[in-house]
Amino acid sequence: MEIEKKYRLRELPLDLENGESILQGYIVAEKDEARLRRKGGQCFLTCKNDGTLSREEWEVEIPEWVFDILWQKTEGRRIEKFRYSKKMPFGLTLEVDIYLNHLKGLITLEVEFPSEASANSFTLPEGIQGEDVTCDKRYKNKNLALYGLPKD
Repeated sequence: MEIEKKYRLRELPLDLENGESILQGYIVAEKDEARLRRKGGQCFLTCKNDGTLSREEWEVEIPEWVFDILWQKTEGRRIEKFRYSKKMPFGLTLEVDIYLNHLKGLITLEVEFPSEASANSFTLPEGIQGEDVTCDKRYKNKNLALYGLPKD
């Protein structure tokens, strides 16, 4: 089970370090999704059901040659971003994504939680300003890959 909140940030927090490039594409991007991701020299296949704050998630590391075969099936359903991670108190990690290419200018912050109660009581750390887009499906990565930046 994945319990995650997502925020659209107005600007980058200043204290970010140790980022990594992420390339991801969608084999299935309807209600449910099957995603390929390459990050940090590793490749993954992830399946998620539809949802906002909570949803089922299954992920497995795959060999690069399998990624390369399946990647062809993601044409027109891809995103590229640069991710910074920052450890926070209580075992939480903030993940700040800077989107590239057709999503340039979009900056988001994601946080995964151990429970819905902890997610619902979360507030952004001091100095970070953002809009909660957890329930706005236009900001799901699969929809960003399919439709581009939301028209606000």
